[in-house]
Amino acid sequence: MNDDSGIKYKFLNALKNDLPGEISHLKMIPESRLNTSLNFNENTVKKSAVLLLLFSENNSLKLLFIKRAKDGSRHSGQIAFPGGKFENKDNDLKQTALRETEEETGINKKDITILKQLTPLFIPVSNFHVTPFVGIIEYKPAINMNTDEVEEVFTVDLEEILSAKTVEKTFDVRSQKIKAPFFIFEEFEIWGASAMILSEFIDLIKSELNKIFV
Repeated sequence: MNDDSGIKYKFLNALKNDLPGEISHLKMIPESRLNTSLNFNENTVKKSAVLLLLFSENNSLKLLFIKRAKDGSRHSGQIAFPGGKFENKDNDLKQTALRETEEETGINKKDITILKQLTPLFIPVSNFHVTPFVGIIEYKPAINMNTDEVEEVFTVDLEEILSAKTVEKTFDVRSQKIKAPFFIFEEFEIWGASAMILSEFIDLIKSELNKIFV
């Protein structure tokens, strides 16, 4: 069993590394996006933010995910990080990530410390420009999810995330077939924008954390 303080120390130290950026995103990009322009219109793009939230449990760090409710939207039923669209009441995108996390999971945003911003990502299919943030909470949070938006909340050990292998398959999405690489944790398949974000997170921290886990 790993020492929790050692993992946290290595993790926090790893966050000081430079962001890998698009090099990491491209590892998990769906085939259909390879020839799609990543340029976007600043005046019409929808700004949003998501949160990669971690907490300690049983001498390990856990990363929190949500499964979106099946509501007929473009990302219906998919695995994601908590987050959503920027609203005028938000001071900045960091506040968007915190507010949406609280609204979707019931976790008190005041207890979350934002540690780092990751590389923003444009999603052409929904015209969202997503800014990911990494945050931590100093206790295992109780979940009171908004069932209108979230079907399930689950966590994955950081050690398991760092050892994850990527595979590829064709997903059926809104009568379309999309070939894409993905991560799988038990029955949960993470692909698309969430996988691209997770890929950068893994590349950012693996050089430090693998010293503990390998």
